[in-house]
Amino acid sequence: MRVIGAMLVAAVAAFSGCGGCGADLSGPAKEIVSENIERDGDVWRVSFVSTFAAPVDKVYEAYRYPERGQELAPDRVLKAEVVSEEGNKKVVDIVGRLDILPPGFKVQNLRNEYTFYPDEKRITSRTIDFNLADIESEYRFESTPEGSTVLRFSQTSKDKAPLVVESLQKGALRETYITQVRIVNKALGIESEGAPDTQG
Repeated sequence: MRVIGAMLVAAVAAFSGCGGCGADLSGPAKEIVSENIERDGDVWRVSFVSTFAAPVDKVYEAYRYPERGQELAPDRVLKAEVVSEEGNKKVVDIVGRLDILPPGFKVQNLRNEYTFYPDEKRITSRTIDFNLADIESEYRFESTPEGSTVLRFSQTSKDKAPLVVESLQKGALRETYITQVRIVNKALGIESEGAPDTQG
């Protein structure tokens, strides 16, 4: 489901200003400072804000390698393989696991295209092949005065095969994003990846 890019995909609103940089904020999970998940018919619009205790260049670089998901979270990312890479674009095949989904849906396959804009500290992604939805995401990375990083993530997901229970869809969108954040934290040596909290 962007499962990690949903996860690295999964995976994701434009915010202005710092949105609480430096403040002691808490969101629906420790990886999320704030979130907004809305549905309009068969289209989901998702926005998340997260902070990383690392410089923006290091965080951006960690996000540039979604194929490391299998190495860093093998229980969540069963496969992550670069199919092609040319210029600032990379196509990755991903098989991800979402525990919140019912049996038969937990393991999802997708092909995701990432476009990198290093000068802007921005990444966009879109699903090329995914059975459940057409997903477009944007990651914007900002440096804080303290030297940490704020990630502002936005995503639009148009259902192809909607799940019956809306809370499951919300939980899957959140779980996918949290998994990405935990994988990047692990790549940065900040903390180990754990099971996402998908309470909705």
